[in-house]
Amino acid sequence: MHGKKIKSWIAIADSAKARIYSTSGSGLKLKLVNELDSEAARRLTQDLVTDRPGRSFSSAGPRRSSMEPHSDPQDVEKHKFVKDLVEYLDAAALDGKFDDLFLVAAPRTLGEIRKLSNGHIAARLRAELSKDLTNIPEADLAKHLEPLDIGKPTLTS
Repeated sequence: MHGKKIKSWIAIADSAKARIYSTSGSGLKLKLVNELDSEAARRLTQDLVTDRPGRSFSSAGPRRSSMEPHSDPQDVEKHKFVKDLVEYLDAAALDGKFDDLFLVAAPRTLGEIRKLSNGHIAARLRAELSKDLTNIPEADLAKHLEPLDIGKPTLTS
């Protein structure tokens, strides 16, 4: 009995860049679906903040001191990028663009993806790999993705 080919997406990401590949059937023939990139998330904090910090008066006397920002602008940009990636994957899952999802991401990014993901992504998530492969050339990806068993049949009960 022949079933339909399972279309798998492999999302390879860090906190500033993602490449999404598709593959279907057996084997690992990768086809680039999309690349997402955040220039702002890769910039240094001092490059993101152009103004000098504000100054405030001390509550005890006439001394003034600089005020530090409540959050690191680079961390904010990285969070925005990961949120955009999750929204992209969620919309694609809702549209039925893939059957299985394999996530490969830097450890911190993978944790953030887990926190931001909802049921649409989780229902299609087949495996995760906590590793940053964003700078690996496409020709070398297959050997790094072997632990995920992409394209191999799964046993269902």
